[in-house]
Amino acid sequence: MIFTIIWKLAAIHQIGQIESHADDPARVREAAARVDFMLRRMARDLGESRDPGFRVWYEDVLGVFYRIDEDAMRVEVLFVGPSRRH
Repeated sequence: MIFTIIWKLAAIHQIGQIESHADDPARVREAAARVDFMLRRMARDLGESRDPGFRVWYEDVLGVFYRIDEDAMRVEVLFVGPSRRH
């Protein structure tokens, strides 16, 4: 099954901010593309569940908070933040 991905405007702006402050902006763009690709295919299997239908997932330099609408086969990316590796 393939989900439709909806990026909320806030999430798009957050990616832009993270990219503008990143040492390697290309890495942020690549992570965002992987997030989009993976959520289309396996949204239910990524990250950790939160409230019913909500999940959080860290992909390389990005963390995403998203909601799955099973009936509509849609994923809404609500918020994006930097993911820091130590």
